[in-house]
Amino acid sequence: MGDSTIRQWFLYLFKAVPTLNRVYLPINVQMGPLKAVDLKNNIVMHFRSHGLPLHCGKIPVEYFHYMSSEIDGLPGGPDTVIMFNLCAHLASYPLTYYGYRVWLIRRSVVALLKRAPGTRVIIKTANTGYNKKHFYRSDWLTMQVDRILREAFRDMGVYIVDVWQMTACHYLKDDLHPAPLIVQNEVDILLSFICPL
Repeated sequence: MGDSTIRQWFLYLFKAVPTLNRVYLPINVQMGPLKAVDLKNNIVMHFRSHGLPLHCGKIPVEYFHYMSSEIDGLPGGPDTVIMFNLCAHLASYPLTYYGYRVWLIRRSVVALLKRAPGTRVIIKTANTGYNKKHFYRSDWLTMQVDRILREAFRDMGVYIVDVWQMTACHYLKDDLHPAPLIVQNEVDILLSFICPL
C-alpha cells in the first residue's frame, strides 16, 4: 500500500517473476487495486494507494481506501507480508496532519501484530528526487516527514527499507520515481526481509 513509488515495486516484481500473472481489473492504475497471482507457488500480490491526499486526476471516491482501514481488515499471519509507504503526497501538508495519519496506521499495525504476531510488516522510507526547487515539495520537507515515519515505528518489530540513502547517493539522476536499477536494488533489500537465508 502506498504511493507510485511502491507501485513501482509491484510492477517490477510482476515483470521479474515469470510465474506471476497479472489480474486485470477495471480500475484506475494509479489507485489500484492491482493484483498478480502465482498459483504454482501460492503467491497473491496486491497494490492499493494510500488514500487521500493524492496528486492525480479525477478519480471516483469509491477508489479511496485508507491504509489504516485496509490493515484493520487483514487477517495477517506468518504467510502475510504487508509493505507500505506514506511520504510523497503528504510532504506538502502540515506535519501534525501527517503525524496523525501515521498514528492511525501505527495503531492498526499494533493491533494486527497482536492478533497475528507472525505477520511481517515492511515500511519503505521516503526517497529523494525533487530535482527542482519547489516551495511545497522538497527533499527538506520530505526528510522531515520521513523522520516522523521512522520514529513512529521504531522498536516495534517492523522492517524498514531505507531508500532515502539509496536514492540520495546513487549516480543516476534524481527522480521522484527512481530508475529501474534503483527499484531493483530496493526490491532486493525487500526480499531479504521476506525470504531470509
